[in-house]
Amino acid sequence: MKTPIWEASPGALMALLFPTTPAPEGRSFGYFDLYTITCVSGPVLRYTTCDRDVGYGGTVWASNTVRIEPANGRNALFHAKVGLDVDTWQAIFYPRRVDDLTNTAYPDTIGSVPWLAAAAAGALSGANVTVDRAYFAVPLPAPRAAALTPVAVLRIFAGSVAEVDMDRTAACVSCNSHLDLLNVQIPRNLFQAPCRRRLFDANCGLSAVAYAATSTCGAGSTRYSLVSSLAAPAGSGTYTLGRVVMTSGLNSGFSRSVRSWDGTNWSLITPLPFTVAPGDTFTAYPGCDKRLETCDAFGNRANFRGEPFIPAPEAAT
Repeated sequence: MKTPIWEASPGALMALLFPTTPAPEGRSFGYFDLYTITCVSGPVLRYTTCDRDVGYGGTVWASNTVRIEPANGRNALFHAKVGLDVDTWQAIFYPRRVDDLTNTAYPDTIGSVPWLAAAAAGALSGANVTVDRAYFAVPLPAPRAAALTPVAVLRIFAGSVAEVDMDRTAACVSCNSHLDLLNVQIPRNLFQAPCRRRLFDANCGLSAVAYAATSTCGAGSTRYSLVSSLAAPAGSGTYTLGRVVMTSGLNSGFSRSVRSWDGTNWSLITPLPFTVAPGDTFTAYPGCDKRLETCDAFGNRANFRGEPFIPAPEAAT
């Protein structure tokens, strides 16, 4: 049996599943699934298939929010094999259209955006997903107002979102296990003139916070381009190929890469999911064209990982 990721006490799960003195009616236990979805943009969503909140270790999985149903009528559609085949998990998420107690429309959100609208805009793309199975002794304890504490928790799936199929009321989320990362093409590093690093990643070594600048969208801003005057940043001296992260408005939390910037107009490579209103704020980060000269401008030549001086094959003699 797998090792639990959490137990109320050592050996609690074995004692629950295989009691030394079983009751006449047999082993008495129940289980529910705990879903943890960590979005690339930051929000962490925690849901349970139980009709009561479940919590342990200071973390609570909510029951009175998005309803999760299996993709095949009884259990989540789970496919697994021994070996290096990619495991898959599929479940259907039903956000509430209205809160029954407060009558609030679309109470379930990702960030500040209604759940289905955010999912359609790509908020779940690449999100990390874990599914844990929480075991309980039955009957479940009272009071119902308190979060249930499981006897033990087993992790049964870990992966990332591969595909989201939408309709007007639900989203069918398909996930692949982390074994899918083995499909990445190798070799990892290619000999090439541009730098292999991504600006502000751990290998680049520069701090994004040190180069961040805030600004406000002006009149004429759209989903495809922003209008805002901002001085040239330090380092590369341009926001072209950089990124913007919206910090207010309907698009709060969403980020987009900058196709071009001329000091006032910001053309985005892909449009923002929702309408941009004048007064919406954003944080901007400079761009990098991965050339050695640009790395020198950042004062970061020691971390440059391109090979601009390797001659082209046709130039070799």
